[in-house]
Amino acid sequence: QGITVVDLGQIYNGPYCTFLMAMAGARVIKIESKGGEHLRRRSVVGGAALPFAMLNSNKSFATLDLKTDRGRELLRSMVARADVLVENFAPGAMDRLGVGYEALRVVNPRLIYGAGSGYGRSGPNRNYPAMDLTVQAMAGVMSVTGFADRPPVKAGPALCDFFGGTHLYGRIMTA
Repeated sequence: QGITVVDLGQIYNGPYCTFLMAMAGARVIKIESKGGEHLRRRSVVGGAALPFAMLNSNKSFATLDLKTDRGRELLRSMVARADVLVENFAPGAMDRLGVGYEALRVVNPRLIYGAGSGYGRSGPNRNYPAMDLTVQAMAGVMSVTGFADRPPVKAGPALCDFFGGTHLYGRIMTA
């Protein structure tokens, strides 16, 4: 209780982290672009309405366009009063928008900035596209699923996204 989280998470990784925070009692404000978060848009075509609802239960919602000065100004205003910000955009995306950690800590020096990514923020694979499927392949998960005489098979659930979200939650709670 008494903790406010600004949630810029997408798909499963970030939203699962902030879902855990919401379930633990934090006030979580989910920020979406005008078109809605990617998983919400999947629900129209691919049937992801239930995962979106589950991962975003107990959250408040707001719409911001971070590609505009006004959207970034509103985000800074929210961050000034928040305890935590969570994002899982591609590494460097928030910096390019002028609202990365260095910029936001000026607005709120006590802000805990949690950033999830598939391959880290600074390693040799940091710029690889990171969806659960690609991370399962790179991590070797797919080498132990499926059948020995056939190509590798993705594990049913989005294991790597959920594991990543769980670890992101743990890191933020430790901080």
